[in-house]
Amino acid sequence: VDPSTGSACVIDCDGLVVPGKYPPDVVGTPDFIAPEVLETKSLKLDDPNKKLPCIQTDRHALAVLIYMYLLYRHPLRGGKVNDLDAAKDEELSMGKMALFIEHPTDKSNRPKVQNLAPSELPQGDITKMPYTICGPYLKALFDRAFIDGLHNPSLRPSAAEWEQALVKTTDLIQPCQNSNCEAHWFVFDNSTKPKCPFCGKEYHGQLPVLNLYYSPKPGTFRPENYRLMVYDKQTLYMWHVNRFIEPNEKLSVDDKKPVGDFHFFNEKWILINRRLPELWDKDLDKKIEIGQYVELTEGKKILLGKNDGDRLIIVQLVNN
Repeated sequence: VDPSTGSACVIDCDGLVVPGKYPPDVVGTPDFIAPEVLETKSLKLDDPNKKLPCIQTDRHALAVLIYMYLLYRHPLRGGKVNDLDAAKDEELSMGKMALFIEHPTDKSNRPKVQNLAPSELPQGDITKMPYTICGPYLKALFDRAFIDGLHNPSLRPSAAEWEQALVKTTDLIQPCQNSNCEAHWFVFDNSTKPKCPFCGKEYHGQLPVLNLYYSPKPGTFRPENYRLMVYDKQTLYMWHVNRFIEPNEKLSVDDKKPVGDFHFFNEKWILINRRLPELWDKDLDKKIEIGQYVELTEGKKILLGKNDGDRLIIVQLVNN
């Protein structure tokens, strides 16, 4: 998988990924095999307790893949030794005794920083780079995948949940104000004094946060646990405008186009309407015509449309 281009290549297509009348001849790829599969691999094929690859084991592999892509480390390979025999230790540590390296209460599998190679730092130091830097939406799914669902497959998040969380997390990112920062971007942590977790640079200035609300019935709006961070030249899309539109493979060509953009102009934050026919400043009860802009001020209410599913924005300004 190449994240920079969004392309993927299937390199091995066998009984594991194309189930048929023949059982799979392999249990999966090391590092991505679900604990229950490793734990029961020695059982005979007709044993009712034997666990074979299925959608729940795929969900484990997907969670591991996302964790590794974002944090450059494996979620289960820590400092705990479960057996002096290397092969047995591998089977236990990835199987029956598998334990999340960032488990909040059982810290026995935390990586031993002093034993890590220079190439494994700083990403291998979970104290400096905890998984919480991925933001609240992904943190919640990592908890379900590696704490609640690690040995209880039915609790693992689905692919759709990961997709939604990744989209929401993308809407929380901010550019780091340190031009020498290697990461360049970081996920806003909902704090009043946000700072980049990679270089430590604190954000200085006024930071607009857009809280999105949905309407369960006409005239009523409720919080959606969904935020959009604003930065200069940030864009607004239809999946922000309407809760029934999702940025996935079904998205229409028209809905892929930006409908508005944000700018820091004359010491003010503004939203320019590019394609929304029913954009309203609710405080002034005034329509914002296409080509016009609305200033983002504390508590400002902006209705993005009047169709079913269209959202209301309430602006929050963080000053630091």
